[in-house]
Amino acid sequence: MPAELPALIALLDEEFIFSRARSVSLALRFPDVLRGENCANILVACRGGDIAAAIAIKRFDWIAPERSWRGAMIGMVYTRPAMRGQGFASRLLRAAQTALRAEGTDFAVLFTAQSGFYRRLGWTTSDCGMFGSCISPGGAAAGCSQADAGAIEAMRVRSSEAHLQRDGASYRTLPLPAERLEMRISPCGAAYAIYGLRAENAYVYELGGAPSGYAALWQDCCAARRTVYVNARRGSEAQRWLSGIPGFGWHEQALAMWLPLAEPACARSFEGWYIPFLDRI
Repeated sequence: MPAELPALIALLDEEFIFSRARSVSLALRFPDVLRGENCANILVACRGGDIAAAIAIKRFDWIAPERSWRGAMIGMVYTRPAMRGQGFASRLLRAAQTALRAEGTDFAVLFTAQSGFYRRLGWTTSDCGMFGSCISPGGAAAGCSQADAGAIEAMRVRSSEAHLQRDGASYRTLPLPAERLEMRISPCGAAYAIYGLRAENAYVYELGGAPSGYAALWQDCCAARRTVYVNARRGSEAQRWLSGIPGFGWHEQALAMWLPLAEPACARSFEGWYIPFLDRI
């Protein structure tokens, strides 16, 4: 598989990046996934020496108040256009499901707007994510400092919310469609923001820590006049705080799909679980 990785990256970039007028290769956006050392977690189907389909798997620990869970995220599901409709992706997904269950993985999760395909394979939709947007008025920045991964992680793990464990590579992820990632900490040092920038748009992926620091972080994000898009968990402190901004509109998302693999997860509701964009593939 390592020898095939450059060819796979080229196919994925053409499908998800260049054909959609985006920039920055997926190999740079997801450095912990598309690398030679992770090839055991990339499943590929071939026909006649050509890559026909592929999926990537990201294993993780999900830390919930009641217990820790072993999870697996499925992403970068791809089938070569000329070979679609022949069951390649379905077979890869079933193979991944079998392997993960044998390894003792509790559940799998993926994010898609094409839920029908996955529902036929046993996945169910449950998403508490909210998507918001507003036009920023511009103005002076509040002067929030750049934050390092350690400072953000220290605040994040103190929260009582369930979360995915992160390492340094997690903070080098660049979610689509942003072209640059900003990590800021409020002047009071009690809150942080992670957001991406592309042209005249900003994409807020996380607003965390103490709400007392949100105003300064939001002011910095909105210092340039731009459209600001926000992803947040329904009912979170960040979502409630942002809802007080005039002109802010929200829409419920329906992207998260779940597949219980072990007995404890089969009896578990995923309704309140929210995986931030920085952790997704």
